[in-house]
Amino acid sequence: MMDQTSLKVLDFLSTYVTEHKKGLIDEVLSRRTRHLTFVLEDIYQSQNASAVVRTCDCFGIQDLHVIENKHSFELNPRVVHGASKWVNVHHYQEAENNTKACFDTLRKKGYKIMATSPDKGCLSVHDVDISEPIALVFGTEITGISEFTKSQADGLVTIPMYGFSESLNISVSAAICANILIEKLFRSEINWTLTEDEKNEIKLNWYRTIVSRSEILEKQFLKSLNHS
Repeated sequence: MMDQTSLKVLDFLSTYVTEHKKGLIDEVLSRRTRHLTFVLEDIYQSQNASAVVRTCDCFGIQDLHVIENKHSFELNPRVVHGASKWVNVHHYQEAENNTKACFDTLRKKGYKIMATSPDKGCLSVHDVDISEPIALVFGTEITGISEFTKSQADGLVTIPMYGFSESLNISVSAAICANILIEKLFRSEINWTLTEDEKNEIKLNWYRTIVSRSEILEKQFLKSLNHS
């Protein structure tokens, strides 16, 4: 929960944000969710990583979890188009097995781990049960999910395809899955929205991003608080 000082900083920075921008931020936050989150395992092409960040923002998925066992996560500014400012990207890069570290973290938060696979015998993404929070894992561009992910996931998910090709580009797969699962969420009676505290926490980060010289302004404001 945000402390009183953070709430005061939020109110202070809001005075530097136009009413139009504040209204737009509130509208976007009303459609943000943490009930669904995406996980990227060892994605090494920056255009794919960037496209998935942009997809998360477009479909209201607030968190993206990035596993970096073999490859570093890089963004392509020409693809991401600033979307990384609005999405919380969580990096897993310091453990011996970053995939396990990520899964452990997500399970503690109540997520069911589902991993994507081109295998036609897997569960169709259209049939995924969204009653529980879902973390959907996407693997590398060439080999897909790791054997560890395949063995540790709670289930494997596929996108039905009807042509000669057996798989899709990761960024395309993420966009299709996001569209299907978010629409299911919106049509459901599940409480998928953020809490007011979560909204305020994200809003504070966004205000810090959009307000010019926000770091300096915040320091001056906190200094004035300490002397009052």
